[in-house]
Amino acid sequence: MRSGKVYLLACFLTLLPGLLSGQSNFTDSLEQKLANVTGEPRVDILNLLTYEFITINTKKVLAYNTEALDLSKSMGYLKGEARARTYLGVHEYLSGQLPEGHRDLNTGLLLAKRAGDKALYGYTLLQLGNCSLEEVEMDSALRFFNQSRAIFQDSTDPRTLSKIYRNLGALYGQRYQTDSQFYYFDRAIRIRRMLPNKTLLVEALVAKIKAKIELNEFSDAQNLLREADGFVSNRPEDEENLNDLRHIKALTLFKRGKYAQADILFDSARNYFLRKSLLRKYVTLLIDLGKVFTARGEYELALSNLYDALRLSQLRHFDAESVIIRIQIGWIYQRLGHTSQALHMADNAIMLYPRKLLLAERANVLTLKGVVLTDMNKFTEARRCLDSVLRIYSGVGSMLGKSETLTRLGSLESKQKNYPAAIRHYQKAVAMATQVEYTYGLAWSYWGLGDAYYRLHHYDNAITSLEQSQKYADGASEILVLNYNTHRDLLMAQKRYQEALHYSLLASQLRDSIHKVDLARRFVNLEKIQEIEQHERDIQVLQKDKELAENKLSLQEAQIKQQSTIIIGGLLGMALLGGLVFMYYRFNVSITAKNARIVEQADKLHETHQELKKLYLEVSEQKEEIQMQADKLAESNRAISDVNRDLEKIVEEKTAQLKRTNSELIKHNNELLQFSYTVSHNLRGPVARLLGLADLARSDEQLIETAQLVEFIGRTATDLDLIISDLSKILELRNEPHQFLEAVPLEKEWSQSKSLLQDSLTGNEEIITNFGALPEIRTVRAMLQSILYNLLSNAIKYRSPERTLRVVATSWRENGNAVLEIADNGLGFNMARHNENLFKLYKRFHTHVEGRGIGLYLIKSQVDVLHGSIEVASELDKGSVFRVVLPIPDDREVKS
Repeated sequence: MRSGKVYLLACFLTLLPGLLSGQSNFTDSLEQKLANVTGEPRVDILNLLTYEFITINTKKVLAYNTEALDLSKSMGYLKGEARARTYLGVHEYLSGQLPEGHRDLNTGLLLAKRAGDKALYGYTLLQLGNCSLEEVEMDSALRFFNQSRAIFQDSTDPRTLSKIYRNLGALYGQRYQTDSQFYYFDRAIRIRRMLPNKTLLVEALVAKIKAKIELNEFSDAQNLLREADGFVSNRPEDEENLNDLRHIKALTLFKRGKYAQADILFDSARNYFLRKSLLRKYVTLLIDLGKVFTARGEYELALSNLYDALRLSQLRHFDAESVIIRIQIGWIYQRLGHTSQALHMADNAIMLYPRKLLLAERANVLTLKGVVLTDMNKFTEARRCLDSVLRIYSGVGSMLGKSETLTRLGSLESKQKNYPAAIRHYQKAVAMATQVEYTYGLAWSYWGLGDAYYRLHHYDNAITSLEQSQKYADGASEILVLNYNTHRDLLMAQKRYQEALHYSLLASQLRDSIHKVDLARRFVNLEKIQEIEQHERDIQVLQKDKELAENKLSLQEAQIKQQSTIIIGGLLGMALLGGLVFMYYRFNVSITAKNARIVEQADKLHETHQELKKLYLEVSEQKEEIQMQADKLAESNRAISDVNRDLEKIVEEKTAQLKRTNSELIKHNNELLQFSYTVSHNLRGPVARLLGLADLARSDEQLIETAQLVEFIGRTATDLDLIISDLSKILELRNEPHQFLEAVPLEKEWSQSKSLLQDSLTGNEEIITNFGALPEIRTVRAMLQSILYNLLSNAIKYRSPERTLRVVATSWRENGNAVLEIADNGLGFNMARHNENLFKLYKRFHTHVEGRGIGLYLIKSQVDVLHGSIEVASELDKGSVFRVVLPIPDDREVKS
């Protein structure tokens, strides 16, 4: 079990006084006061600002803290220096600088003691405990927490006391002491229920919920989750707790199989943690995603998330997380069969971080190593590892862990063919898994027990155990495949070949289903990735074009401004000239009234007048030049507009071309996917029968039965050859559809479908044909045979247990078309409820029988290729009628 250590960052964030929504106003007020104070009050405000920005703005923290330290030292203000040193230590360990943080916190502790500041002394002890917990120094952390608790236990500061209890709970969780862990969590929650600010309460509830999930106590976790939800809103101060709850809800949704909803919550929480630089929570979420994808068999996605988490953990020195990630990667390599890489990861986790291994991680890595060594047939070393794991879980009282380890030991004994010892281990594992209601463990242990009994020829006990395993293996596909294979081998040993063939088919179908689902997921993911990349390339091209156009417009705007300035200057010059002319006229009138003494001055004024006229002419020329530039500018604007229109046209053409290309790709991909489903659907039966009959033939010692089996194999091979020929025609049908039109006898194709489905018939069914009105149809035989096969297969598969199956196949000609009608009296389904999903992929309306929901999808796809249509009428518990309408081509169309 992982502890609450990874939540220490959140715990410290809740130490901040005041709500985050009011922090901006508070810090603004402090910064305004800072400009008007000196001396000790200035140091106190600097420390307050350091505290407020400690997880928000590193630059401001270092600036305010440095000034507080320098100023407090210079004036001998011991309390201010102690608080500044303590806050520096907190900032350092939260930033991953654990040795520096420990050093400065110890310095702050000594200064607080010398200054006689008891509250600061207790607070520094609390932070030293948090730092030690980060360093996986359990004893030191416990000592610091207890010393801090002794100071605050009788104080009037319940908030800090609740944080001490919360961190003690996290510490005992790392030690696997669950009773003490929940005792301190509950004490923290009890105090926080009485506080007006419920943010702290939600943080404590989140810690307890995660601990409950680690113990598989989902019922208690759900109750706590509902309580926490009641205290969280969309306020800024609740945002971090809200995303913590989204992370937890996503985990529970994955456990319940609701993957789409879980993905949305995971993405929301992941983006928030990354945006807010809550890197430890971001790493923890990536680890959980890796575990989820591993459980779903999506190993590529699991490794992608885990390696991202490992790189970030190494960069930020998150050593405990690095251990967990390496172990999880090792388990994936073990499942993929890469034993050497898995063993390398396990050894790295042990050697690189020997002091960082908690009990849970130590047990996990030793289990991994034991399983890998078992796979490598190194049984002595494997037994030593698994015995160590069993001692760890026995010491901490983990029934679930002991059950899993005993199952691993049973597998080791079975591989060494020591089946009595294996049975003893499996029986103990079953007993312990039953006590803790561990259904996956029960499915696994019962299968091992059944397999061991089969090896000892205790067939009755083996069958009982395998049936129990199948009962608990709901959703555990890998265990079901193992169960079916063991069941098959057991029945063959009892010469019950028909039943053995049934289980062989079940195992083959389940393996095929697992492979197809994984293939479809990868196909969809690849399409999405290609689509996103293409959109990004298109956006980049358009952005470059937009930037180029904007640069041109900016240049032209600058030219317009420059020319406008010249025009304004010209207008001012003209106004000035007009004023000068007016003054000259007044002066000339007065000069004529004066005596000859000012004649000389008049001549000078005349010269001035000539110069002004010359200036006027120059201004006029400039005005004309400005007008010409304005005309050129207008022409440039028109040219730019034309260019913009051309660009828009090019973008539209490119967009249309991309859409056409995309449509063709989607069409081709759908055709390939349809062919894949057709191959899987039509070949599964004959191939599985061939495999089963071959196994039976090899195990049969009587020559007479062998001859019969060889005859069956020959018939099945003929069916298989016919199906492969049909599939080849389907491939060529896309390019030359008219080449394969032929007269197809309906009675012959119906009989062929019945032959292929003979294993599903009991002989009591009433299957009637009425093809007299239209005995044959000119169409593609391979397509028609597949349609008849799937319609008959569905009628047999979904028969009613309350009455004998009756299937009626009829054909006739109507409005120039061929009509095929297949009616049955089976289970039927609710048309109003399922009409929209009727022909969609993976949509099933009955879950009590095996199936993947692709039969009707294939029928609809093939009818569409033949340019026909299909209609359905069904009523629950009364039966269904499928009517296929196909065009009848004339001779001219066939020849063309």
